[in-house]
Amino acid sequence: MLEDERHILIKKLLVRKTFAGVREIAAYLSVSEATVRRDLSKMVKDGLLQRVRGGARILGDEKSSGPVLPEMPFEYRRGLFLEKKRRIAQEAVRLCGDGDTIIIDGGSTTFQMAEYLKARRMTIITNSFALAEVLVKTSANTLILPGGVLYPDSRLVLDHFHTDYYANFSADRVFMGVFGIDEQGMTNTDTLLIRTERNMIERAREVYILADSGKFEQRGNLRLCGFDKVTALITDSGLDERHEDMLRQTGIRVIIV
Repeated sequence: MLEDERHILIKKLLVRKTFAGVREIAAYLSVSEATVRRDLSKMVKDGLLQRVRGGARILGDEKSSGPVLPEMPFEYRRGLFLEKKRRIAQEAVRLCGDGDTIIIDGGSTTFQMAEYLKARRMTIITNSFALAEVLVKTSANTLILPGGVLYPDSRLVLDHFHTDYYANFSADRVFMGVFGIDEQGMTNTDTLLIRTERNMIERAREVYILADSGKFEQRGNLRLCGFDKVTALITDSGLDERHEDMLRQTGIRVIIV
């Protein structure tokens, strides 16, 4: 990602949140904290923000247009590694049959499932209004969205009230992405996302993680689940040997596309 692109995303985050810490911004951009500090110093010199202890805040009276999660905006992420994400998504849909009930966690890889779900007839429970918007126009699937707060940048609906909406359902499978994968399992970057995804996992008989090979090069600061909770991991052929060895030691089923 170019410096100018990072500055745009940092400003967008600060407009929504007023203040953000260095660690949060680093997770949001998937860069090092040292890179964030350099970017913040440059933006201070350019008069774009104010540096405060531990992070930065926006200058002026720009208004937020909705809550934001500590991740890059969906519209930016959806264009990254697109062909890999499409292959992973296509394989995920192959695992489903008409009449199934599935849960799809919102994300840039799971969003690519929409193209391959158009000709199917399933019940789809999702917190992704981006996915729902496509499928309601192009498919005969039954779509169920939870209530909650809209996160425009992430194209998600999330519940702030600690209610387990997904307890109402019994799904055949859940499909979800993650921020990162390490030797202990799946990680993410936000407590609200973690709570939602754990609830999804508990309501499905099978759990599939959709993750391009780049997810093995990063780690979120929050633990989602261990490999024992996952039925299979779907990834691309770019997975390197050391990560293949790590997965082999866990005993998890890996589907490479």
